[in-house]
Amino acid sequence: MVYRAVSITRRDAVLLLLGAAFTRLWVSVTYPGHEDRPIYIDAGHSNTFTNTITVTVSPTKASTPVTTTLIVPPSPVPTRIDSVKSTSLIHHAPGWTLFEDIYMSDGTLFIVSDNPSQFPEIRMMISTGLIAMATPENMAAREPTANEMVIISREEAANIWGADGTFANRVLPVEGNTLLVNEPAQFLRHYYHFVAELFFGVQVFWHGAFYQSQNPAPPIHRMIFAHSNTEGWRDGPGMNTFFLQAAFPSIHVEVQEAWEDRIALTANGNRVWHFPRLLLSDRSAAHRGTICGAQTQRIAAEAWKYMQMLGVRGTDWWEPVRSATLRLAKTLPVYSGDTGPQAALGFHGAKTDAPKVVITYISRQRQPRRKLLDASHDSLVAALTQLVNSKNGLWELNIVTAETMTLEEQLLVVGRTDILLGVHGNGLTHLVMTPASPISTVIEILYPGGWAHDFQWTAVALQKSHFGIWNDTVQVKTANLYPNYPEGFQGTEIPVHGPTVAQLIEEHLAGKV
Repeated sequence: MVYRAVSITRRDAVLLLLGAAFTRLWVSVTYPGHEDRPIYIDAGHSNTFTNTITVTVSPTKASTPVTTTLIVPPSPVPTRIDSVKSTSLIHHAPGWTLFEDIYMSDGTLFIVSDNPSQFPEIRMMISTGLIAMATPENMAAREPTANEMVIISREEAANIWGADGTFANRVLPVEGNTLLVNEPAQFLRHYYHFVAELFFGVQVFWHGAFYQSQNPAPPIHRMIFAHSNTEGWRDGPGMNTFFLQAAFPSIHVEVQEAWEDRIALTANGNRVWHFPRLLLSDRSAAHRGTICGAQTQRIAAEAWKYMQMLGVRGTDWWEPVRSATLRLAKTLPVYSGDTGPQAALGFHGAKTDAPKVVITYISRQRQPRRKLLDASHDSLVAALTQLVNSKNGLWELNIVTAETMTLEEQLLVVGRTDILLGVHGNGLTHLVMTPASPISTVIEILYPGGWAHDFQWTAVALQKSHFGIWNDTVQVKTANLYPNYPEGFQGTEIPVHGPTVAQLIEEHLAGKV
C-alpha cells in the first residue's frame, strides 16, 4: 500500500516501490538485526525540506512490512501565482519607488490596484528613460505615457491575463528583489554618477525601507539596466565594476538586451512578468522633485532626504558597502577588538591609524582639462609640504596621480584619508571611501565663480565638512551656492593660492573654521 503526502504519478509510485524494496533487501543482508528500522533516503540537498513521500513495502508475503520515508527537495521551478495580487506602495520619493507585486508586460509597468489614489503621480515615479537635455522639447519627450506605466484594477488585470482561467500559465514569476534602473547610459559610465549618485540613493533608500522594522535589509538579487548595454555602465578606469562586485558580490546584472528579451516574450500582452518586490530608480523623475530639481541636482538627495524623515540618521547605511569595497582592495586590517555594527565585517568605521592626520591631494595635472596652472600646482604642493613638515611627523601628505595607480592603490590611500582635496573632478568621488571621522573633510578647488553640488552634497550626506576654494577665497557655506559653469570652468588654467589652502586646513582642524 502507498500513502502519498504529495501528488505522484503511477509510474513514480512503481519506481519508488521497487527502489525501496531493493534498499530494504540490501539493508537486511548487510546489517542483520536492523530489519525493523525505517529507511531514510537523503538526496544530498538541504535538510529544510517540506515534501516527503511515505511508502510501506513488504519484500515477501511473509515478511513484516517496512515503512520508508523519502525526502523530496522543493521543486526548482518558480512558484506561479493563480490569482491577481494587488500592488502595494512601500516607500516613495521622487525618482525612487519601492513596490510589492508589480507587473510588466510589453515594456509597460502595471500597477494593479482598486485604490489608485494611494499611488503618487506617475511622472514622479517614471519617465520614458530618454537622454536628458535642457530643452523644452526634450523635457516633454521624457514625460511618461501609458507605454511606461499604467494603473489598472484587479478586475481589469484578470480580464487581460486570466479571463479564461489561465492566469497561472500566463504569469512569469521573477523571484526575489529587483532593482530596475530606468535611465540611459548618459551618466552611468561615470564613477561619481554610478557610485555616489545611483548607488548612494539605492543604498540609503533600500536600507531605510527596512529601518523601522529593525531587521537587516534583504539582498537585492538582480539589477536591470532598462536602457543601457554592458558598455553603457562600465567606466574606463573600472571603478564601477570593482565597486559593484565588492559591495554586491551576488547581484545578477541584466542589461538592455535582456530587458528587451523580457519585453519580446510578453509582446502580445497575453503574458506578464510578476515582480514580488521591485525598487524603481528614475533619474528624470527624481529631477522633478524639489530637492533634486531645485536645490542639489543630485538624484540621491531625494532618497536621502526621504529616509531622514523616516528617522534614518548617521552613516551606518553606507558603511557596509564602503567596508566591502575596501576589503576587496585589502586596505583595512582586521581588529579583534572592534565593536559595533561593522564588527562582523572585520573593519572599523573610523580611521584606525590615529593620531596621524592624513592629507591627500588628488592631482589632475596629467588630465587634458580641469586642472591647475602649473605655478598654482607647485604653490599648493609647497604649502602643503611645509604644513605637514611643521607637525613633527604627526601629519602625513600624499600627492596622488590616480591615472598612474591601480584602483587598489588609490583605495589604499583614500581609505585612511582625513582631508581630501583637489580640483572639481571624478577623483573627488573617492570621498565616499574616506573614513567616518569627526575631522573628515573635502576641499574642492574650482575656477573662480564656478560651482556644482556634486561633492558638496555627497560630503554633507556622509557628515563630512566641505569647503570650496576660488583661488584665494574660501567658500564655507557651499550649500547656498547655485550651479554655475563660467568660461574656464573646464579649462587648464585654474588658479589656487597654496598658502590659503594650507591655512584653511590648519584652522579647520583647530576648530576655527
